[in-house]
Amino acid sequence: MSEQKHTPGPWVARQVGGLGFPGQIGYAIDFNEDQEQVVDFVYEQADAMLIAQAPSLLADLITAAGTLRHYEALHRAKNTEESTAKAEVNAQLAERFEKTIAKARGEQ
Repeated sequence: MSEQKHTPGPWVARQVGGLGFPGQIGYAIDFNEDQEQVVDFVYEQADAMLIAQAPSLLADLITAAGTLRHYEALHRAKNTEESTAKAEVNAQLAERFEKTIAKARGEQ
């Protein structure tokens, strides 16, 4: 499957009225601070805040996975029992991150 492109951040969560539902408060997720287009509308603030941070979370996860792979290689190069064990920990965590990244990109 080809890599899907998401709308780049920052995304912004803002509180909005009930949008036709009197007495209800919701949260809109906008592509940018200009509030040009609503990406999503949710009723829980925690959900809105998490969704709005999705682009940053993905970018940070990509960086973390790359860093873990770097340290995995350094530990493997030492070729000691202790360093091999550390390399395996780094490899396992990097693999978990890489799977999450692939799902976010629509590759799995």
